[in-house]
Amino acid sequence: MRIRYPSSFLKLLLIGFAFATLPLLLAFINANIAFDKLAEQSEVTISNAVETTRAGRVLQEQLHLMERGIRQYFVLQDDTLFSNYQQALSKFSAATTQLKQLGINQAQQDKLNALTLQARQLNLAIVDARNTNSPTLGFLDNFNVLAEQIEAIIAENNRAIDSASTQLRQAARKTQRNLFLQSLILIPLTLLVAGAITFLLARPIRRMDSAIRSLGEGQYEAPIAIDGPGDLRILGQRLDWLRGELKDLNEQKQQFLRHVSHELKTPLTAIREATELLHDGIGGTLSRQQAEITQILRDNSLRLQKMIENLLNYTRVEALQPRLNLQQINLPSLINKVFDAHALSIRNKQINVETQFNTQEIITKKIIADEEKLTIILDNLISNAVKFTPTGGHIKVSAAQDKKWLMIEVQDSGPGLGQEDQDKLFDPFYRGSAINKSLISGSGLGLTIAKDLAEVHGGNIRLAPSSQGAPFQGAHFIVQLPVKN
Repeated sequence: MRIRYPSSFLKLLLIGFAFATLPLLLAFINANIAFDKLAEQSEVTISNAVETTRAGRVLQEQLHLMERGIRQYFVLQDDTLFSNYQQALSKFSAATTQLKQLGINQAQQDKLNALTLQARQLNLAIVDARNTNSPTLGFLDNFNVLAEQIEAIIAENNRAIDSASTQLRQAARKTQRNLFLQSLILIPLTLLVAGAITFLLARPIRRMDSAIRSLGEGQYEAPIAIDGPGDLRILGQRLDWLRGELKDLNEQKQQFLRHVSHELKTPLTAIREATELLHDGIGGTLSRQQAEITQILRDNSLRLQKMIENLLNYTRVEALQPRLNLQQINLPSLINKVFDAHALSIRNKQINVETQFNTQEIITKKIIADEEKLTIILDNLISNAVKFTPTGGHIKVSAAQDKKWLMIEVQDSGPGLGQEDQDKLFDPFYRGSAINKSLISGSGLGLTIAKDLAEVHGGNIRLAPSSQGAPFQGAHFIVQLPVKN
């Protein structure tokens, strides 16, 4: 399924940021609402608690003033004292009215109604006794009853405050639990959204990276299509255009190399034939100096022929996938044949050649491989070893076989390779940072061709690390080929 992307990479980033932060923003808003409600509830609870406590204290104080004022009045008959009683009664009534307006519970309401009725009856008795000058004042003991009722109301208020505090704590815990559950849901949701956006961002970038890597590896056949934001799609189109240009350039390069190689081969053949004729004395006996010059011509023509053959092999491998012509091969005989081709150089440099086969099976049984291609592989490795092994040096070729792999190793006592050369050893046309330290000389294609032909067999070639103190301190190549039954 094709994903529909925004028109630009920046827009995709902004959309991703918005979707990633939206769950967190919702959680933040919800937390603010919950805390606002909790704060409002706390404010109401605390305010009611303060007001009810203050009103209860006022009832106690005014009841005390009422009792003291009316008792003094009946003793002294002073109207000022009666006026004080009435003022205290007025404040007492205001306090009861305030309590009723605070939204108290039913139990508090019943106790407060009873207190109001008892205070009204007591006040009627006081007024009647004042008007009649009655000497009987037993009704004043009802102040004690009112005091007890006020104590009961205060106790009920305290219980109501405790209950409201408990409810507030429970509400706070519930809010905390809800916020925690929301976090458990929203945080994974946020991570999921962030992961989806990351995937949408990384997907076209990975494809672009893969396309660039393919171009770097010389794979120009598959079209490049980047499915992503508009600007990345345009960049993908630019890469596809570059792929086409590189493909055309590579084809032109292959054609040029094929033409040049064939064109060089014709005059080189004539030079080789003339050189061989001079070397064989067909044109007459050569002096010592002439023989040396003829030998130089002969060696360099052979070297030039080797370079042209490498160019032809490289263009053939690059142009099409070589087919394997599998047949039974006697490996020791093939290795000796390759050494015989370099016998003159080996003899001139007095190189000690050693072959080793760890199992009798390799000597007696024939392996199955493409003889021409295996010969090219071994010839490139051995020719490099001969070229860079110093006079009086050593070359060792060994082979071992198990159930799955045939391992052929070529070692020499040359200068070996620097680390800067090892990283690019099998790159086409790479000649090394220092000609006397690199095994790749001439056209720089020998190891590239050997590696390609080994991979055609389903194997590979690698450079083994040199071992300190070993007899061979130079290059050590290992050819690994699958065993075919």
